[in-house]
Amino acid sequence: MIRWQFPASNHAIRTVVGDKVGGLIRLRSRQGCGLFGPYLDLPGGACKARIIFSGRHEGHVAMDIAADTGHTVLATRSLDLSEVEGQVLELSTKLPGGLPACEIRLHCDSDACADISAVEIELDPPVSIALQLDRAVGHESRKTYSEKIANGFFAKYLSGEAILEIGYKGYVDGTVPIVPQAIGIDVDYPGYDGLRLPFPDESQDAVYSSHCFEHIQEYQATLREWYRVLKVGGYLIIVVPHQHLFERRRQLPSRGNIDHKRFYTPASLLREIEEVFPPNSYRIRHLIDNDKGFDYSVMPREPGVGCYEIELVLEKRKKPVWDLDDGTSRGYNAVEFETYVGRPTPWSLETDFSLTDTCIIFGPYVSLAAGEYEVKYLFEAIGLDEQALASEITLDIAQNTNRIGSMSLIGLEGARILREGSATLRFFNSIPGAYFEFRVFTTGRPFPGKFSFGGVFLNPVWRSE
Repeated sequence: MIRWQFPASNHAIRTVVGDKVGGLIRLRSRQGCGLFGPYLDLPGGACKARIIFSGRHEGHVAMDIAADTGHTVLATRSLDLSEVEGQVLELSTKLPGGLPACEIRLHCDSDACADISAVEIELDPPVSIALQLDRAVGHESRKTYSEKIANGFFAKYLSGEAILEIGYKGYVDGTVPIVPQAIGIDVDYPGYDGLRLPFPDESQDAVYSSHCFEHIQEYQATLREWYRVLKVGGYLIIVVPHQHLFERRRQLPSRGNIDHKRFYTPASLLREIEEVFPPNSYRIRHLIDNDKGFDYSVMPREPGVGCYEIELVLEKRKKPVWDLDDGTSRGYNAVEFETYVGRPTPWSLETDFSLTDTCIIFGPYVSLAAGEYEVKYLFEAIGLDEQALASEITLDIAQNTNRIGSMSLIGLEGARILREGSATLRFFNSIPGAYFEFRVFTTGRPFPGKFSFGGVFLNPVWRSE
C-alpha cells in the first residue's frame, strides 16, 4: 500500500476559484474548479482518493480522478457536501498501468462552501519484487547490485511494498529506482520541495538514499523528514562516499564532486545521526565500509577505482517513555494523579470521552524549587488511525492552581502528536516551593477511541541555588 498526503498549502495542490488561507483552500460560493493536482505518474492498481475538510462543508460539487492532465477521467462522483458524513470525501477506482499526470479535482457549483485541509491518495499496486541483475539503478548502486541480491540485503531491508528512493536520478539518464516497487524522489517530484515529502507519517517501509545525503545542506531537517515517513520497524538506508576512499583529502572542497557539502567517515556519519535522533528511537542494523574492488594503488589526485562508500542501515524503533537517567529527573506515575475517569490498572488512566468538556486528570501537586523545567506527558491513543482530531485535548501546567502553560492537540498535527505517545512543555517556576499540577482537559469527542494517560516525566533544565 502506497499513500501520498498533500496539505492544501502544498504547491502541488492548486485552485482556480478558491483562496489559500491559513493552510486551507477556502471555497466560498463560486462556480469552477476548486481543487486540482498533484499530477503524479501512477502505476496500476486499486486507488482511493480523499479530500479532507476542516469544519463545515455544504453545496453541490463533483469530484473526479483524472489522468493525462485532465484529458482522461477515470472516476467521477457528484453529490451535495451536506451528505458527506464526517470530514472526508472519498472516491475509488482501479487504475490501468502507466498513467501519466494523475490528479484529483473538485468542481464546485455556485452554492458550494468548504474549507479543505488536505488531499490523500492511496494506491494498492500489484507488487513484483523480482530483481533483475541488469536493472538500470544509480551508478554507485549498480556496482554491488548483484551482490546485494545474492546476500539477501534487498530481501531483508527493501522488500516492503512502500519504499522511497531519494535522489535516485543522479547524473545518468534512464536511471530507475533501486527496486521495482520503489518510488523515485527527485527535485521535480510533485509536492516535494527538496525537504518535505508528500507522504503521511509512518507510511513507508524503507527510505533509501545513495550518494545523495552529502549534497544536502540542511541534513538535520532532512533526517527528521525521512524518519517521519518511516513506519516503526522500517529501515533508513543511507549510502555516502567515504572520506578516506573517495575524497582522499582532509578538507573540503571535494575533488570528485564540488557539490559535496560534507566529508564522511563512519564516525562522522553516526555523529550526525546522534545529533538528530533521540536515544532508543533507532537501532543500527548494518554499517560497513564498502571497498569492494577498490584499488589502493591509485594516487589521491587520480579518479578512484572500485567501491568507496559507507553503508548504514537504521531501523526505526518506538521510543520508550523513559529517558536516559541524569540523576535529577523524576517520573510521576498515573497512580499519583486524581481523576474523574476510569483507572483500568494502577499505572494508567483511561477515558472514552463519555465524560468531556472538563478537566479529567489533574495532579500530583508537587512542590518545586525555583527554576526552569520540562514536563513530558505520556499517553496512548487507542483506536486513533490516520484521521484528524475533531475536537481539542488540552495539556496544561498549573502553578498554585493558575495556568502558566498549555498545549492544545487538534487536527492532523494533534493526531500526529497523540500517535507519538508523548508531548513536552517547558515552564519556569519563579516562586520557590510553589505547588504544581499537570492537567488534561477534553472537549467533545476528539476521535472514536480511548485516551490512556500514563503520567508525566519531570526534568529540571536548571534550578536556582
